[in-house]
Amino acid sequence: NMFRHIEEGEERGTAAKKGASEVGMAITASTLTTIAVFFPMMFASGITGKMTRALALSIAFSLLASLFVALTVVPMVASLIFKKARAKEGRKGILSQSGAQFEKPRRLYRKWLQAALKKRGWVLGGALLAFVLSFALFPFLGTEFMPAQDQDMIILNVYLPVGSSLDETDRVVAMAEDVLKGIPEISSISSQMGSQSEDNPSDLAGGFSTTGPNEALIWVGLVDQDKRSFSDKEVTEKIRARLPKLKGVKFESMDMSQMMMGGSMTPIDIKVFGKDIWRLKDLADNIVERIQDVEGLRDVTHSLSEGKPEYHIRINREEASRMGLMAGQVAGAIQTSSLGRIASRFREGDEEVDIRVRFKKQYRDDIEDIRNIPIPTPRNTMIPLEQIASITRGEGPIRITRENQARVISVTANIAGRDLGSIARDIQMRLDAVERGLPSGYFIEFGGQYEEMQEAFIIMAGAFLLAILLVYMIMASQFESFKHPFVIMFTIPLSLIGVVLALLVTGKPISLPVMIGFVMLGGIAVNNGIVLVDYINQVKKRGTDIKEVILEACTLRLRPVLITAFTTILGMLPMALSASRGSEMRAPMAITVVGGLVATTLLTLFVIPVLYSLFERVRFKPKKVRG
Repeated sequence: NMFRHIEEGEERGTAAKKGASEVGMAITASTLTTIAVFFPMMFASGITGKMTRALALSIAFSLLASLFVALTVVPMVASLIFKKARAKEGRKGILSQSGAQFEKPRRLYRKWLQAALKKRGWVLGGALLAFVLSFALFPFLGTEFMPAQDQDMIILNVYLPVGSSLDETDRVVAMAEDVLKGIPEISSISSQMGSQSEDNPSDLAGGFSTTGPNEALIWVGLVDQDKRSFSDKEVTEKIRARLPKLKGVKFESMDMSQMMMGGSMTPIDIKVFGKDIWRLKDLADNIVERIQDVEGLRDVTHSLSEGKPEYHIRINREEASRMGLMAGQVAGAIQTSSLGRIASRFREGDEEVDIRVRFKKQYRDDIEDIRNIPIPTPRNTMIPLEQIASITRGEGPIRITRENQARVISVTANIAGRDLGSIARDIQMRLDAVERGLPSGYFIEFGGQYEEMQEAFIIMAGAFLLAILLVYMIMASQFESFKHPFVIMFTIPLSLIGVVLALLVTGKPISLPVMIGFVMLGGIAVNNGIVLVDYINQVKKRGTDIKEVILEACTLRLRPVLITAFTTILGMLPMALSASRGSEMRAPMAITVVGGLVATTLLTLFVIPVLYSLFERVRFKPKKVRG
């Protein structure tokens, strides 16, 4: 703006003063609207808050500092630079040449704007049609919680049937390692198997352990990203295809990228709530059968897919009472023989070791050994357990999980090749029949990353609505009008046109970074509109014809609008095009802002003048006179 005044022949001091004062309030309002959209992000909860809080604070304080510099330092420095540019008369400097070269685009824009103002219905109709079409393209985008980040490690869980020995687990892990060694993208392999149950008394007492002898973890290290042509997800799919197909053996991968972000490690987690654990297992089996062929699902299982082999001992209370025994005494004898009891402690130096007394392994593993466990009676005699109890082989749950005091079984799955939202919709369609047939007191909920995605999207939608309200309040106070902010804010929903097209071209689904970018766009998109409408209002106060005011103001503001848009877009392009580590999180946000800004720039130049003229009831067509 100062440069324009100098071009018009004004002194550098006057040009600096006029240039800064004319756009000072508009720049302040533009800065505050951008800060306003980050304000709700500072109070977001969960992983959404972790991602946005630092970003919001850093940008807000940077913008406040830049506003101070723009209104103080820039006028002073610019006046000195422009003075030097015009010091030699008869010789045009670079700035003067650029100003002259811009006259042709300015005249062309004025011609197009004049045509648009005469065809306002067509302009608005075209913008609204494009807006509707962008909504129609939403199903082609897909949704996900967080973009998958390429990691240098893959973790595989190996599950054998419960009760498998450590030697059998070691044999299966060795087979898997042989397969992994033949994949060139893998640089290292490390595995860990659970301890033997007899060495872990809590496993027998509680019915499970976190790393039982039938479970193993395999850490697979990948070569650096720049040395392999496949992502970690593609390598995982290659591993799945090559792993041996063994009866009762399951290989499952863990989502390392979500683990690093602090989110759920399971993309799909369907929770089945109810009272009876075996009824829940039947429902979970039914769900697994219905959804396992959904395209994109991998490793479909549930938390009770395998039971733990057990011996069920039912005490004949009448017979035990005749022998003078209570159920607790019988249980204590069984525990001593199988799990053992601490008889004493052995001290060596500062260390103490429990001395646990129990039967040898060969006397407690077979069902006949269990039947013959001696039970002491008050009559100082010993009787075999089978005399007062029935012993049968059975199967029990590995674990019983409760959530909000209700029993729950989780049906979990990984995904590959499709976005999370599309897969969840297909699953929901197949679960409708299951939900309709659920007995009273039983219900199904979605969890995992899909639940986190829905919560994050709701939080960001609330932040967006609050941001829009704050932006409107700032502009209403700036223009002292309730209608002019609506003219400018009309570009925000229409920016969706550019966002959808940018995401489609780059193949990015809607995710939390995309939502953050769109909320940012709500504050950035109005900046040029504020400067444009503010200048129209300034020119209008001079008493010029309103038609000429709109044309003149928009034509004079063409260069600042384009410069502001291009500098923001160019600043975002390195982030949008980056392929470095971690760019998966930043690129969708930058692509959203760039696509939206391209659309809003065009809308600012044509739709805002059209809307302004409609709000001011300006006629651009001559009235038809009969006769």
